[in-house]
Amino acid sequence: MEKPFFEKISKDMYTKRSADDNWKNLILQHVDVRNKSIADIGCGGGIYSIALSELGAQNVIGIDQSKNMLEGASGNCKEYQNIKFQNGSATETNLKTEEVDVVLERALIHHIKEKDLINCFNEAKRILNENGQFIIQDRTKEDCLLNGDSEHIRGYFLEFFPKLVEKDISRRHASKTVNESLIETGFKEVKEITFWEYRKTYYSKNELKEELLSRNGRSLLFHLNDNELNELANKINEKVSENFPIIEKERWTIWIAQK
Repeated sequence: MEKPFFEKISKDMYTKRSADDNWKNLILQHVDVRNKSIADIGCGGGIYSIALSELGAQNVIGIDQSKNMLEGASGNCKEYQNIKFQNGSATETNLKTEEVDVVLERALIHHIKEKDLINCFNEAKRILNENGQFIIQDRTKEDCLLNGDSEHIRGYFLEFFPKLVEKDISRRHASKTVNESLIETGFKEVKEITFWEYRKTYYSKNELKEELLSRNGRSLLFHLNDNELNELANKINEKVSENFPIIEKERWTIWIAQK
């Protein structure tokens, strides 16, 4: 994973929103996290550690290899007594064998090279209890290439700056690759779901522009300089609906596998 990047950005970069209620409902439909021990690998700012706690998890262990991110997550989750954080990576979590009931890897595997996916999945399998469940959420190439509109604002990034296409697509794993790697690792009953996740509501074009210029939680935008980013924000504001509020959503693929 790209440790230097996450050490350079603000420790609060990935703490400034909450998980969508529809995301919580989707998880509960497919995985009973209540009273379970859960590892949130690649936890970033702890947004989804909080969501899992609020869904009734017994305890959540947030794992990240960036000490910078862990510092931000600890501050973000200080009111949650059942969440703790520790340093580790997707291939070396530093957790005990069969320590947890559920593993979540959200927006993680695009940082893992294809040749290392098996090692990543093997580590998840190792730390899962018998009959544990593995949740992966990330984008496929197809998710990324959907056209932009007033809801799918991210689609405009690639439309207006085609140089971002290769940056984004080159790090995405095909659905077939993820499924085959899970089966090869020994997981079974792999379920795949596509999902539009709420990100944020904007009440004016100024608010939307400020959000884009902040780059909050959008690592792809760090491939644009400040002038390019300002140009992007202006072009998006020209494209989006005049009817505010605008509700931004992002397209994801979720895989749920049984140990």
